[in-house]
Amino acid sequence: MQRIENANARFELGYWAIRGLAQPIRFLLAHAGVEILEVRFGINQDGSLIEDESPDWQDHKDALSLPFANLPYLIDLEHPDQIRMTQSNAIMRFLARRFGYYGDTDIHQTWIDLLQDEAYDFRNLIVDTAYTLGPEYEKTFAEFKSTSVPRYLNGFEYHLSNRKLQNCFVGSRISLVDFILYELIWQVRLMVPESITVNNRPTLHSFLESFEKIPQIAAYRAGDSYIDRPINSPWASFC
Repeated sequence: MQRIENANARFELGYWAIRGLAQPIRFLLAHAGVEILEVRFGINQDGSLIEDESPDWQDHKDALSLPFANLPYLIDLEHPDQIRMTQSNAIMRFLARRFGYYGDTDIHQTWIDLLQDEAYDFRNLIVDTAYTLGPEYEKTFAEFKSTSVPRYLNGFEYHLSNRKLQNCFVGSRISLVDFILYELIWQVRLMVPESITVNNRPTLHSFLESFEKIPQIAAYRAGDSYIDRPINSPWASFC
């Protein structure tokens, strides 16, 4: 287990030492300028991998008093008896309400909810593909590339290209779903490099570039705590 301490931490965020489900949470908190204590499992304090990662989490979780122990988890260090939560989407919505990333109107919130659900349908397919092991991976990846990628990326491209403001998916400013969709689109561009280019889905390509230029995001990505890879567990077919 690795602890990344911060004297001004307002939250404790626990997850594996990968991007995975925690990366949109990390982006949101970085954008909001909120300092955190981060606990990463599956690695030692010096950053070296633990050969068997499961006991690292199992040995720690009983001490957390989480009602539904799972990863990622979030603890509000200012109100630890009130907010000790799991489930990545619930964490994102909680933080979005706390820091103003849940839209400005009921219609905005409805679109955020819809896009969040659509994004996680896509994420499930990404994860199923990445964690398919052995000789089955090639077949699963081919199906993912030919069917799932165009279905979802075309939908997101269509939605964003028909908006006046194309640097965010809902409303006139960044919302929780932008952190989620950036992460998924960024991952897919690595998995299927030709899927998002200037000529192929240019609006999504521009969205990735504009997101990375946001000062808070750029500073976070340049910092020591930023995880570039792995996206998934090191033993996955795509990590």
